[in-house]
Amino acid sequence: MGKASSSKKVARAARAGGRSAQGPKRQLGYPIAVAAILVVGVIVVMFARGTSSTAAAESPTVADHWHAAYGIYVCDAFLPNLTDQVTDTTGLHTHGDGVAHIHPFSGAAAGANATLAKWGETTGVTFSSDGFTVNGTTYQDGHDCNGQPATVSLHVWPADDKSATPRVIDAADIGKFRFDQDRLSLTLAVVPEGTDVPRPASEPELDQLSDVPGATSTTTAPSSTAPATGSPDTTAAGSPDTTLAGGQ
Repeated sequence: MGKASSSKKVARAARAGGRSAQGPKRQLGYPIAVAAILVVGVIVVMFARGTSSTAAAESPTVADHWHAAYGIYVCDAFLPNLTDQVTDTTGLHTHGDGVAHIHPFSGAAAGANATLAKWGETTGVTFSSDGFTVNGTTYQDGHDCNGQPATVSLHVWPADDKSATPRVIDAADIGKFRFDQDRLSLTLAVVPEGTDVPRPASEPELDQLSDVPGATSTTTAPSSTAPATGSPDTTAAGSPDTTLAGGQ
């Protein structure tokens, strides 16, 4: 009996020792999981920063100052020119002159981020998969134009090529359109199929701007529109733009 009792005690001690030996192994699981989460987080942040840097490195950069004439053409007439609805914090804005002014303040509005939707954040235009909303009115595919269903599209021309055929962008991709060069002409159109979409009426304003090198004239807002919120760009010939982030 003594030997049996001793054997049982030895067995219990061995089992207890085995459990103690396994305990630390189980405890390692938590720090390993935490470390794995941290590594994944670092990789995600680095990837996001890399993507943002790549986008911002494309034109327009923070050193560029571009312009695009624009107009919103509904059925058979242009809507009044837009004015900024909020303080400009991106560098993408307008002055009520029918011109989109594009001089990004940071990478958040530069390169691939310099989109029509980003410009709309300042001018009060929002885009959806089948249209857009401006001044409290939503225009979508199927809009009634004097009894005819309209289609929403964006027509894009190089302003200096009067014979160019426009690029036509469907409603779903309009907000993603990127300002990829200086001196574009854009008409955001809501018209029945087959309608001849005109260039923006503000196109001549591109040659009347005061915020481009060599400019000698001053752009003023048309009398039919409200003045822009803030001062116009005041760049003198050959000097950097004096517009600062957080203002016009």
